[in-house]
Amino acid sequence: MARSRVTAGIVGLGLAAQAHVKGYETHPLAEVGAVCDVDRERAARFAAEHRIPRVYTAYEELLADPAIDVADIATPTYLHATMTRQAALAGKHVHCEKPFCTSVAEGLDAIAAVRQKGVKLVVGETYVFISAHIKARELIASGAIGRPLQIRQRHGAWLERKRGLAEGAPMDRTWRLDPVKSGGGDYAWIFDHAVHFFAAAEYLMLDQPIAEIYALSGSNRALPGQSGAAHDPYTTAERDIPIITWKYADPACHGVWMRAERLNGKHDFMRGFSTIVCGQTGMLEVLGEGGHNLLWEGKQQHLVLHREGQAAECWRFDEGGDEVWESDIAYYSQGHIHQVHHLVDCILADQEPRYTGEDGVHAVQCTLAAIRSAREGRPVRVEEIDPAYAAYEGAAS
Repeated sequence: MARSRVTAGIVGLGLAAQAHVKGYETHPLAEVGAVCDVDRERAARFAAEHRIPRVYTAYEELLADPAIDVADIATPTYLHATMTRQAALAGKHVHCEKPFCTSVAEGLDAIAAVRQKGVKLVVGETYVFISAHIKARELIASGAIGRPLQIRQRHGAWLERKRGLAEGAPMDRTWRLDPVKSGGGDYAWIFDHAVHFFAAAEYLMLDQPIAEIYALSGSNRALPGQSGAAHDPYTTAERDIPIITWKYADPACHGVWMRAERLNGKHDFMRGFSTIVCGQTGMLEVLGEGGHNLLWEGKQQHLVLHREGQAAECWRFDEGGDEVWESDIAYYSQGHIHQVHHLVDCILADQEPRYTGEDGVHAVQCTLAAIRSAREGRPVRVEEIDPAYAAYEGAAS
């Protein structure tokens, strides 16, 4: 019998859950039927705020709930793959936050359970579901800039804003600095965020696979604290990766990512992600997450297309403010909403999702290659990262 409605249970009620719940609340054929968190008081508050009928403190109880169709996993990284596998074996569809896993082997085990049970899995890669990125890919695929050859990414580096750790915050997110729980060893920030960079780098290059990665190792220890932009444990980190370069399978194509904490001695209010894609006949500038610093002719834009001999074309995606990520542009929260809507639609139509477990594993594999490159001071081919390799195994003591 065809399914007519989708009911989700959200596990882990931190920052991401605040955006995930909006996806179900705004889809006409979806709802949240239960929440689960180790902190019962937090779970009860969340449920009351969003009028969710059932509260659990044990994940197994949520999975045993026959009314739940989707396990929405918004827990710390080290739990993602295991919880995905458990949900799939319980017959639940899965929406799982990124990074999907801490090793390739862990991710593949989860995917095997998903395939065995025939359930849907969407890995929460917002950079594939952000409005500006979707439009940019559409333009690139249409030939607007000719053959895409180069991608240049810039990211304002923050791990935890100080406000996020203040009294009254949704939860303590310092697990993102833990070598094992973050999955990143001594490169916790990179492991948490580089999956975004590599997913976007392949998505905007029309799925051209990244083949080889070189990451520059550095240190932030000498940098002064930057109030509001980055959490102090990150800005004073002994180990850092400020620049990553890569080659695609097509040797004519390449990319670079760099961290941009400050501009011209001032705080970089972007605090997010911007991209330039260069093709044979044109160039696209994309503001991908947060902030407000992509200008064209004195006006804030979200996407600008430059073509030889033609006037520039600009787009804005005014989707409302973003109270979850403290931005005047709702890209990041809207990306979460889009991916939740996508999963619900795929379940109802019995279609394969756009960003699957395999995609999530590949992004982690690329990230592990970057970390290994920084540690060993050499380019690393993505295929060198064997299934058992995990970033925290090589973390400094």
